[in-house]
Parts: sequence; C-alpha cells; structure tokens
Amino acid sequence: MSKKLVMVLAFAVLSAVTPNVLKAQSKVGHVNFQEIILLMPEYTMAATEYDLYQAALEDNLKEIENMILKAQNDYAVESKKPAPNKARLNIYIKQNETFQQEYQLMQQSTQDSLKAKMAELVAPIKKKVELVIAEIAKEKGYSHIIDNSYGTLIYADEADNIDAAVKTRLKIKDKPVANPAAGRTIPQR
Repeated sequence: MSKKLVMVLAFAVLSAVTPNVLKAQSKVGHVNFQEIILLMPEYTMAATEYDLYQAALEDNLKEIENMILKAQNDYAVESKKPAPNKARLNIYIKQNETFQQEYQLMQQSTQDSLKAKMAELVAPIKKKVELVIAEIAKEKGYSHIIDNSYGTLIYADEADNIDAAVKTRLKIKDKPVANPAAGRTIPQR
C-alpha cells in the first residue's frame, strides 16, 4: 500500500470519527436546586400554607391527647375512692386503650398527610424551576445539568454553575447575610 493511500484512508477515518467524538463531548452544568426552591416567594407561601395545615392536624391530635388524659384522670379519681367501682375502672382502662390506639393511628395518618401536602405544595414550584433550568441549559448548550443540592457532586467548575441565571430568570434574590463580618478578626497593621 502506498503512503498516499494510507494517508487518504487515515484522513477519511478521522473525518468520519471526529464529528461523532465532538458530538459525544457533553457540556455539563450544575445548579443548587434546593437553594433556588427555598429562595422562591412561592415556597414561602407554600411553607405558610403547610404550617397552617400542620397546626390543624396537630389540633386533632391534641383532642385525642385530652381524651387520654381525661380517661387516666377519671381512673385515678375512681381508684382513690374507699370503695372504687370495678366496672368504672374497667371502662376507664378500655377508654384509655382505645384512645391510645386511635392516637397512634392518627399520628401515622398525620405524618402521611403532611408528606403528601408538602409534595402537593412543592410540585408546581419544582416544575417551574425545572422548566427554567431546561431553557437555560438549551440556551447555553448544556447537555446535562446536575443538581448539587445533596452534596453528591465531587467537582464542578463554577463557570458551569447556572444558579445565577436561574435566579435571574425567576426574579429571585439571595437572602442577605445578617452580618457577613461576624466572627472575623480585623488584621492589625
């Protein structure tokens, strides 16, 4: 085989492979999804609604707690009598057991309801942020955006951080630091 033919074949192979290699190189960006969610005004409103919902559910638990305390108090009062009524004592014991079971069921139900409520309230906020991230990723040519909220990112070049662009597009600002100089010592000259 002649050198010229080898060179032509090598050039042909490189020409065919180079676009695929370039295409395979992905541009990856990163964003702190959690921080952006927490900074959104919609999240503040959702958190307030969640707190009200939680308070209402906790009020239901308090009612059952009060019924348990009443049954225990009634039992204590009856048992201190010189001749306690055994039937009443048994009723108070059964009431206490029933209320305890009801309380445990209500507690589990409350936890499940709170999880579902949080998911319901945060879903539209997450969707909004995801759409903005997708827009920015397309505009800036990113093939992937990694959420670095959970500390799983080992290295990220700050040039690929799109937090600021997402915050700008969503019109949210970072919360000011209360006292950025607190704890710093001023060097003496």
